[in-house]
Amino acid sequence: MKSGKRGIALPLVFGAILCLAVWVASLSFTVSNSRFRFTQAVKVRRAYFMARSALQHFFVKIKTMQKTSPEAMNSLYNAKPEDWGVLSKAFLEDIIAPPDALGELQASYKIASFSIDAQDPLHGEMCIQIVAEGMVDGVQETIKRVYKVTR
Repeated sequence: MKSGKRGIALPLVFGAILCLAVWVASLSFTVSNSRFRFTQAVKVRRAYFMARSALQHFFVKIKTMQKTSPEAMNSLYNAKPEDWGVLSKAFLEDIIAPPDALGELQASYKIASFSIDAQDPLHGEMCIQIVAEGMVDGVQETIKRVYKVTR
């Protein structure tokens, strides 16, 4: 006696295997996509903190120069617009991340630009606008700040 339901098991098994394969493939895609977004978010945060490091490095230099060599800061503040590029570039030359501190991380930071908006030499205060950039593995983050520097 032959039954008409005899050949239905094989298509059901193949259908279940196909559904399981689609589920595993979508799960794999979702996990790899989440991992990529996570690594990108980590790189963005690292780049942000590299830019913060540039700000701190610059701030230490400004504070030190303000205390030890106020005439250098006055010359920067009173520089003619055509001389500003050369003077500011010379001032920023040594603001780089120490290579031994980074280890194997492909990271860097720099001060993209700064300007001295106001200066009060009598009280030893000045207002500076700073644009710092941090880069980690090709991901760049920029921070803009205004600082009031006092002696």
